[in-house]
Amino acid sequence: MSEAFGAGSLLETAMSFQRAKLVLTGLELGLFELLAGGPATEGTIGERLGLHARGTGDFLAALAEAGVLAREGSRYRNGEAAARFLVRGEPGFLGGFLHVADEVMYPAWGHLATSLRTGEPQATTYSRPDMFAELYEDDAKRSAFVRMAEDASRPLIPALAEAFDWAARGTVLELGGCRGNVAAGLVAAHPHLDATVLDLPQLRPEFDAHMRTLGTTGKVRFHGADFFADGLPEAEVIMIGHCLVDWTDDQRRALIARVFPAVRPGGAFLIWDPMIVPGAESCLRNLVRSLNMQLMTPHGANYRVDELTGWLREAGFGEVRHDALGQDVTLVTALRPE
Repeated sequence: MSEAFGAGSLLETAMSFQRAKLVLTGLELGLFELLAGGPATEGTIGERLGLHARGTGDFLAALAEAGVLAREGSRYRNGEAAARFLVRGEPGFLGGFLHVADEVMYPAWGHLATSLRTGEPQATTYSRPDMFAELYEDDAKRSAFVRMAEDASRPLIPALAEAFDWAARGTVLELGGCRGNVAAGLVAAHPHLDATVLDLPQLRPEFDAHMRTLGTTGKVRFHGADFFADGLPEAEVIMIGHCLVDWTDDQRRALIARVFPAVRPGGAFLIWDPMIVPGAESCLRNLVRSLNMQLMTPHGANYRVDELTGWLREAGFGEVRHDALGQDVTLVTALRPE
């Protein structure tokens, strides 16, 4: 056994769930929102959050040692990352995603062995094969899912706005774009774009409300449809992000084949996902994410960049390139020949 991964490293990996629970429990308790109002002592935090004295000191000290909190004498304050990403109302808030991670993903990972034996998902948020139809029927589940998806995609919007030559394109269609957060971000960066979001009709009210909040009503349109069953509007650019991972290889190939004729000649198809790139620094994390997809969805799993390239060329696309987008996500750009 190498020194790089001896008993200490093995135990740290095996017990890493403990450190994860520090952050997730801080969110559950409202710790980071409390400290957004200013530094506070252990006693004040315990009193305000209703915590027992026995573990509060170790809990706060551990978060400080992890860099999530910072200590100023006898008082604690949010660290830089916590202030940006763990406080509700901040533009970078990741609480929607982390709430689902705590309430749904964390328990499901306790049944990984069952999933490996059966191939079945272990999430408790749905029971029917059509996961999205079931989630979207329930207001609370739909809202939680949409906010989780937005938390995952929001950090990528600035990079996506710069990673492609949008100036040379006019129309863009986003498949599975939920409330239009990504499309609205692109339009804000490139006001000339004529953007449409295609998603299931149940999302229309939330889309309209979100566009009003963002001030982008009329700048991004909604097209209610099922991209597996209904016709796709034509566009110079069609894009789909954090979505192909939800489906089987056959479904991915079928969708790509449906997209090809909807991309105008000379146009592009953009896909971003946490793809598996052998040898890349992100490979381990994305393999773990692939297992998470097995636990959370009826059919999902991550896929390799070379597999996707093959499916795209099989459908008729010509040049295919891939670039790191950030957050362990790869952006694949496929061009339709003129």
